[in-house]
Amino acid sequence: MTYDYYGQGQSRLRFFAERITWGTRRLILANLIVFVGQLIVDVPWGRMPGMAPGGAFVYDWLMFAPGRFLHHFHGFIWQPFTYMFLHASLWHLFRNMLWLFIFGPMVERRLGTRQFLRFYILCGALGVLATYLRLKTPAAPVLGASGAVMGVLMAAAIADPDRQIFLFPFPIPINMRALIFIVVAFDIVSALGGGHTSVATHIGGLAVALCYMKLAPPIRRWVRTLKREHEPPNSNKDPIGEAVDKIFDFEEERRRRQR
Repeated sequence: MTYDYYGQGQSRLRFFAERITWGTRRLILANLIVFVGQLIVDVPWGRMPGMAPGGAFVYDWLMFAPGRFLHHFHGFIWQPFTYMFLHASLWHLFRNMLWLFIFGPMVERRLGTRQFLRFYILCGALGVLATYLRLKTPAAPVLGASGAVMGVLMAAAIADPDRQIFLFPFPIPINMRALIFIVVAFDIVSALGGGHTSVATHIGGLAVALCYMKLAPPIRRWVRTLKREHEPPNSNKDPIGEAVDKIFDFEEERRRRQR
């Protein structure tokens, strides 16, 4: 049994996700609402062949387009934050939300809701920047929550590496540590096979989460230590205790004078 900053890790066999938490529920709901919005936008504008729901509007403004974001920068600074809420199809949306539904609650309980939401956005926004490292066609757009979701998966593996799950459709339990290696292996095979999955975004999300989960605890401890060192010596005194001390000091002084 091992212990770490994020809680006690132990081997447990889980068939279903933990009870869904507030932040995870809101993220799933946000993705569903945005996808419905994509479908609605299709009605007046229509979908161009090969494009995700939402057509040219989504393609031009909300997807992450590396070429436009970097080389022809016209203020598209929101794209690293908007692309992760868009999806190419209902199946694409379902896959990502299933991962989030299973592992999101565990990570949210470790980090707390506010930190979890910041962590999710950070993994998605920074993870997609990894596309600049390998894309043969820099203008190829990226959409989907997979970068952020891969970050959640990595955080779950770090928080509880020995937790066991079933990887459908195989009836053999594996632990979270092994699941990370399997995901990376599938991504490598996909990259070598020339698939349409943004493997760089997946790897980027995993890397951001790894850095965050490993660096956040010592940074927080350092900040707390720094704050304590710069606090006045008596800033942590209890006002009631201080008043009692003064009473005893007064009594001691009175007795000394009576001697």
